[in-house]
Amino acid sequence: MKRKVFAALLATAMVGTMLAGCGTPGSGGSDGGGTSDEKVFRYSTSTEPTTLDPTKGNCIPDNEIAHALTESLVRNTGGEIEPGVAESWEVSEDGLTYTFHLNPDAKWSDGEQIKAQDFVYSWQRLMNPDTAAPYAFIGEYLKNGLAVEKGQMDPSQLGVVAQDDTTLVVTLERPTAYFLSLIGSSAQYAPLRQDIVEQYGSDFAADYEKNVYSGPFVLTKSSDNQWFFEPNEEYWNRDAIKLDRVELNYVQNPDTALAMYEDGELDYVSIPTAAISTYEGKDNTFLNGNVDYFYFNMDGSCPELANKNMRLALNYALNRNEYNELVNYGYYKPSNGLVFSGLTGVESTYGEESNLNSYPLDGDDAKAKEYLNAALSELGYSDPSEVTLTLTTSDNESSKKQAEVCQEMWNSTLGINVEIEQVTYNEVLTRQADGEYEIIWAGWGSDYDDPYSYLELFMSSSAYNYSGFKNDQYDQLMTATQTEVDTAKRMDMMHQAEQILIDEGAFLPQAEREIHYLIDDDVKDVTFFYCAINIDWVYADIAAE
Repeated sequence: MKRKVFAALLATAMVGTMLAGCGTPGSGGSDGGGTSDEKVFRYSTSTEPTTLDPTKGNCIPDNEIAHALTESLVRNTGGEIEPGVAESWEVSEDGLTYTFHLNPDAKWSDGEQIKAQDFVYSWQRLMNPDTAAPYAFIGEYLKNGLAVEKGQMDPSQLGVVAQDDTTLVVTLERPTAYFLSLIGSSAQYAPLRQDIVEQYGSDFAADYEKNVYSGPFVLTKSSDNQWFFEPNEEYWNRDAIKLDRVELNYVQNPDTALAMYEDGELDYVSIPTAAISTYEGKDNTFLNGNVDYFYFNMDGSCPELANKNMRLALNYALNRNEYNELVNYGYYKPSNGLVFSGLTGVESTYGEESNLNSYPLDGDDAKAKEYLNAALSELGYSDPSEVTLTLTTSDNESSKKQAEVCQEMWNSTLGINVEIEQVTYNEVLTRQADGEYEIIWAGWGSDYDDPYSYLELFMSSSAYNYSGFKNDQYDQLMTATQTEVDTAKRMDMMHQAEQILIDEGAFLPQAEREIHYLIDDDVKDVTFFYCAINIDWVYADIAAE
């Protein structure tokens, strides 16, 4: 979820069944009932959430829902940190120990007090290998987190202790300046009620009724590709919640979602790239921090992609400017790096300071063929037509277009064969994790405003190192960033690490996503951010007409 939650598909990548809401924006009158003076915010999602269990979430759509339904120790709203369940906290001088003092008035939706033990249980469940949480690595910041995750220590040895009902002491593995930002936006750090989880077992959070909520909203519907939210009357900061209901629909076709907005059935919509020019001057934009790229399988199962020269040939053969025009109508930002360029650097942005020596955005056919010939010689091929690679992506038209553009460029420049395999979005995630692919679509959005969130994906110790990349120098640099206190030196280490990925052709960067959207004039205080949560409507309001 980044967060590091796993990045969602392109705003135009749609999967599943279209469902439409009813009524006019902000008017109520939907299937959920209500009156005309209700404040109802309606929007759609293009990527179906995978779970309602905050421990097991692994993508931004999961995290955005959980952000409304859960309350961690602090709340991160667009990068601003404010109290959550904890009303105050202290940090030790060495930056390793956080002592949180919980608000005794913070309650679950059933009226029970939220206690420090609820965080202990939740975080131990996250790191327990028996849970098989796909995002468990996000808890490795905690003392003994990695050892617990690997089954080398008991979950009780995790660095989180409840001294009493309202005092939680957290010990980190290393100083982490962005720790509060991380726990304020990552659903995996939310509390859980042990009795509720154990009551429902494997069915916990399977639907809205099999859960209890700590956050500003409760779920009142979670079926038929619709999710309805209403205020949690037990929420400690209930007065800050202005909306009466939020209705989220999963819509298959981006043009359908746009038509729903035009018909007054949605209050917010992301504009399909093909339609952006139609709304020029009327739209709004934000960079959502998501980068799109392809993973290469380097675990040895595909000899061609285990070959560095073949990976470099594929990278130099891609004209990213032309790709962006053909696939994204020129509205995204072509990228030749891994880290989102808009992250905060030392004095400006990360991208302005990095000075990467990377692949030309227009490609380089001569270099591509040079690397290809070296790869063919090393692999024992006499002709490029002997090479066949499979590109796996999700089962929608936008993803198919991405794959076909790459297929054509690689075939025309290199003369190799590329087969396209389309599967569901969930299957894409599964195959990434299982290493069952040759080339596969990927995307990532940061959980916090730091390049480490992207770069740790290629550390040999990372649970999210889906490519099988291993480089000792890279690992050493990234490990050193964990303890380096000089900001400039640490940032330089990450620049060096990213350069290694480029030099090794460890992945194939494509673009950074710029989202164009429409939102009703009467909708206020919706927050957009480039870390963990792209759209945050928790504090939104609808102005009176």
